[in-house]
Amino acid sequence: MRPSLTDSLRLGLLGLTWLAAVLQILFGESVLALTHLGVVLLAVYFLLTLPRLKRESVVILLMLTLVAWLMMDHLPSAEETLAGGRFILIFAGLLPTMALVRATARTMPSVQQTQTALANLPPEASSVGLQLAGHAFGSVINTGTFALLSAALPSNSDAHRRKLAAEAVLRGMNTSVTWSPFFVAFAVGQGFIDKTNSWLAIGLGGITALLFSLVTLPIFTPGLNLERVRISLACLQPIALRLGVVLVAVLGVALIFNFTALSAVVIVMPALVLLHLLRNSGHLRNVLLNTRQAMRQTSDDIVIISVAMLVGFLVTRSGTLSELTAALYHGVIPGWFALTVTPLLMTLASFVGIHPVITSTTLLAVFSGGGAAAHPALLMQAHLVGWAAGTISSVASLSVITCANLYQVPSRQLAFGPNLWTAILYALGAGGLLSLANALVG
Repeated sequence: MRPSLTDSLRLGLLGLTWLAAVLQILFGESVLALTHLGVVLLAVYFLLTLPRLKRESVVILLMLTLVAWLMMDHLPSAEETLAGGRFILIFAGLLPTMALVRATARTMPSVQQTQTALANLPPEASSVGLQLAGHAFGSVINTGTFALLSAALPSNSDAHRRKLAAEAVLRGMNTSVTWSPFFVAFAVGQGFIDKTNSWLAIGLGGITALLFSLVTLPIFTPGLNLERVRISLACLQPIALRLGVVLVAVLGVALIFNFTALSAVVIVMPALVLLHLLRNSGHLRNVLLNTRQAMRQTSDDIVIISVAMLVGFLVTRSGTLSELTAALYHGVIPGWFALTVTPLLMTLASFVGIHPVITSTTLLAVFSGGGAAAHPALLMQAHLVGWAAGTISSVASLSVITCANLYQVPSRQLAFGPNLWTAILYALGAGGLLSLANALVG
């Protein structure tokens, strides 16, 4: 079916906004007029997209509106709104960038080799392989992981094996949030935590993700031994070099040019895709078509993330949060409280359909900037753990919904199965370890 005129207009607006985000990163205030034009185009995109939002997206937006109404002490001025628009413009560039990366990854022979190797794993090793592969792929292509790895599941798999596979991929993909700069969660955190401590949080995330794997792999794979782990890791060999190059490129550009992780991703990934397509021009048409389709399908996410960050931007510049915190607690909030409450509350709220973007922006606004006696890098990691745990097992999680469709498993089974308790224990355990670390560095 051919897209409507409105759909084509929305796609064009998003493309121009994406370009404005790139120009803002590269040239800063010297292209302020173009940046403001991008903000206006993004606002028009929002207006055209609102009537097409899914019901759950509308609910999230209503909740964000309520948060803004409760926490802002005045209506934002035109200048404040425009400043917020400049702040969120980068988010309109992130999701199309990741759509481009996913479309490109699907054409790569190395990715297809990994898919084939996973499909050939014996049943007793498949859970390990899928969780590790989900973690590796997820660190770069996020939810695109589910489409890639669901293709590796044998077509004659019964309902039980499909459920185990879906749960394993969910655990692997979502926990890569704790250390990967390619997720919206990292970008949200960097709205409250400085760049240096955000990068330190990535190192901490590698530790929490490793501990999560060491604990969960034996639990969900009875009789696990080093040989099964070795066989599973061998499946990732074809993509290991490419993933390493991507991560080094993004980190290198961020450090050399003093970019945020989000800015580095938006600049570096299209450049790497261009290099790939110059060497493989036959893939150009498929990549462009799949990117266009993904940009249409991610409109809900773009609106939600952008509005959530706009609310966070405006709320942190309001005096309501400091007044509310002072009324509830005199002095600086204890670090252990902030580090345990942040991941746990984000996780529990997600179980009843409250997206982590709502709880995280609220909690970070309260606890960051000296609101709590918590090291900023540890607070950033607590936020990332909460986002990871909150999206592993939630009926409102895009990860769960996507996985349920691709693996043909009812979403309630994924949301309220073994991963639910896994998410709670992960939030509690990581919160406790972060609190201990905070006490040591304090």
